[in-house]
Amino acid sequence: MLQIAFAVNLIGSSVGAVAYPLFVLAATGDIAFTGTVVTVSVVASIVTGLFMGPLLDRWGLRLSWLVSMAVGSVVTALTFVLDRADSLSWWMLLVLAFIRSAADEPGRVATFGLLPALAAESGKTLERANATLRGLNSMASLFGPVVAGVVVGLLGSPMTLLIDAAAGAIAALIVLFFLATPHNPVSDLHEDKSSYYRQFRVALRFFWNDRILRALIGATTLFAALDTGLATIGLTAYASDQIGSPAWYGGLISSFGAGSLVGTILYGVFGHRIPRRAAYLTAYLGLAALILLLTLDIGVAVALVLMFVAGVVISPVDLLYMLVLQERVPQRMFGRVTSIATTVVSAPSPVAVSLLSWLLATTGTRHTFVVLGFCYLGFALALFFVRPLRGMQAGRRS
Repeated sequence: MLQIAFAVNLIGSSVGAVAYPLFVLAATGDIAFTGTVVTVSVVASIVTGLFMGPLLDRWGLRLSWLVSMAVGSVVTALTFVLDRADSLSWWMLLVLAFIRSAADEPGRVATFGLLPALAAESGKTLERANATLRGLNSMASLFGPVVAGVVVGLLGSPMTLLIDAAAGAIAALIVLFFLATPHNPVSDLHEDKSSYYRQFRVALRFFWNDRILRALIGATTLFAALDTGLATIGLTAYASDQIGSPAWYGGLISSFGAGSLVGTILYGVFGHRIPRRAAYLTAYLGLAALILLLTLDIGVAVALVLMFVAGVVISPVDLLYMLVLQERVPQRMFGRVTSIATTVVSAPSPVAVSLLSWLLATTGTRHTFVVLGFCYLGFALALFFVRPLRGMQAGRRS
């Protein structure tokens, strides 16, 4: 039932995420204001991710997911109604966009926090359960833009809001009536009755004292900064300068997404047999080699194939990151610790994008990709000497 609810909610979210900026642009006719709405949505997601952790743990993961979907659906439906009534002012749009985005992050964290107990009850390996959800997410990333484009073309952008709201409501009803999860006894949750500040400090201390978790988050932070720069400004410049047209950026991303879906499926089937540290390090060593190959004089077809292979190679990384969190962080503090980890991992990304932009402007695309490839290679080789990562295989959850 978790997978069905997740899939239904994801259908609406993927359509809404792609079409929402189009809706704002159509409603206001102002591209600058559309950018402001997108920025406000990103800020809302970051703020919620950092500060909602203790509340997630206090409410419980199932209730948090329900609230997340319910709030998101109501706000999205309200946006649609106000737009149809010609009563949607600019400040209302900003407020509703902020609340809509803020509601998403707690639901995502709660979903993956619920997964270990549900996987154990169903007899599935945690690798396969995570791969299933990630696979659904990859499929949504591939087909969501297509569905959104068809809906916008035939029915107009406001209808995408209605689809998003309806999908969230249906998923919430599935969770409410058909998804039961084990609950920890009240005696096991005594710290949840303490103050918000104390709960946050407990989570921070847990995060810092776990050497394996701390090493993995540190490594993931470095790579996430490189990944963000590569996936945004890096591939945009590559498509324009090396392939010859910025339009190929979409093709590169689509090829990567297709490879990621294939890799996720393969890891879901065979991942439990592969040592986690070896999979993590091999993924980034392989990505480093593929980035360096992109610096050669290759055609569009070869570049698309390399991006597909890159998606296959790198797909286990997000799964491994979530697996370690799920196994090492007790469910009673999963929201708090995960929110801290997510904030730490995402914090340097804007700086990396700025540095990569400067490097592209000063040295050109080819030299930038050489530097980027050797950064991946150097970081991956250095991690062979980080001893705590050897304990990735043996996590425990209580």
